[in-house]
Amino acid sequence: MISSLTKIKTSLQECGIKVTLPRVYIYQTLLGFKQHPSAEELFSKVNKKHPGISLATIYKTLEVLVQNKLISKVVTDEDKVRYDHRTDQHIHLYCEKTKQILDHEDPTLEAMVLSYFQKNGIPSFDIHQIQINIKGELHIQNQKK
Repeated sequence: MISSLTKIKTSLQECGIKVTLPRVYIYQTLLGFKQHPSAEELFSKVNKKHPGISLATIYKTLEVLVQNKLISKVVTDEDKVRYDHRTDQHIHLYCEKTKQILDHEDPTLEAMVLSYFQKNGIPSFDIHQIQINIKGELHIQNQKK
């Protein structure tokens, strides 16, 4: 994961994105989230350290980052858009009770799905990305050691 300011600036420059302090702060803050924040959640966190950055700037910056494939959008059942700094292939687990989105690693399932579409495809449709979203309910149990 990108962490240092230099790496963040380099990533933006390599995509041809003008490096501005608000963009750097927004991207840096997003990279610090373990969950998948909404624009409003990101704004709340950014605003604590950088109150001059508006919600409109957050939205515009997120769109620029998505368009340049530095982040991706994850849409929930309620049509709420959340943002993911991970752009690699991975599975999302969506808890219908808590509305949390968790990342899940399952290379076997991912390879199986990719292999299926490489072999079968969909007529008259070019696949750009495959997202696997699994809905259910998260159960947290106290585990005794």
